[in-house]
Amino acid sequence: MSSQAKNVENHASDILAANTEWAQRMTQRFQQYFPDPKSAQAPKILWIGCSDSRVQGSDATTSLPGNVFVHRNIANQFHLHDDNALSVLAYALQALAVQHVVVVGHTHCGGAITAMKEAALPQEPAQPKRHHTLIDSLYHVLDMSHSHVNDIHDEDSKHPTDALTRWLTPLVDRVRTLALPKMEEAALNIVIEENVKMQVENLAKLESFVKKSAKAKPVWVHGWVYDFSSGFIKDLEVTTELGGPK
Repeated sequence: MSSQAKNVENHASDILAANTEWAQRMTQRFQQYFPDPKSAQAPKILWIGCSDSRVQGSDATTSLPGNVFVHRNIANQFHLHDDNALSVLAYALQALAVQHVVVVGHTHCGGAITAMKEAALPQEPAQPKRHHTLIDSLYHVLDMSHSHVNDIHDEDSKHPTDALTRWLTPLVDRVRTLALPKMEEAALNIVIEENVKMQVENLAKLESFVKKSAKAKPVWVHGWVYDFSSGFIKDLEVTTELGGPK
């Protein structure tokens, strides 16, 4: 086995070793860094961000453990029928009393690039859409006594990349409505911002859900874009207030 292959094989072990050193160092230098397990967490914001490894919400917001409640997925989506996202939102508002929800996109987003490529593909009216079927929560769509999870898609849609295509369906559809410039970087930046705005719009459609979850306290939904090459966050100025007394 080559040394390079050996390094790859041992990467997980290296991380565990580094974790031990880091935990000991942090305990010595910052005795209050790790939260007291007897104290409940009290985050101030719910961060809905992308899974991209170059984006770390706690670093970008200079937050200590316990200050940011996080939900991440490909291209920072918030689908209205996604039980994963809805349960995170409900828990953040009900149990943690979070009053600020931030949808955070980021520069050079791979999900946005994928959506742009998919949107650019020719649409053939005589053919069905390219697996653009977004199923509601699997937990209440399928009758498992008569169905198999793969039956929700046709036989040609079981390739792993099709899962990503389905996930990005709403963004792909939004991209098709945009008049984008020919310059790829400028077009990508527009798509990234439009994507964030769309997720804020989705959250705004849940005002009744938010009002019940937050027990009539106001909740502010913000749209940001994080530039991981500089560390700066751009406020898209689309803040929406939900819930609270009217």
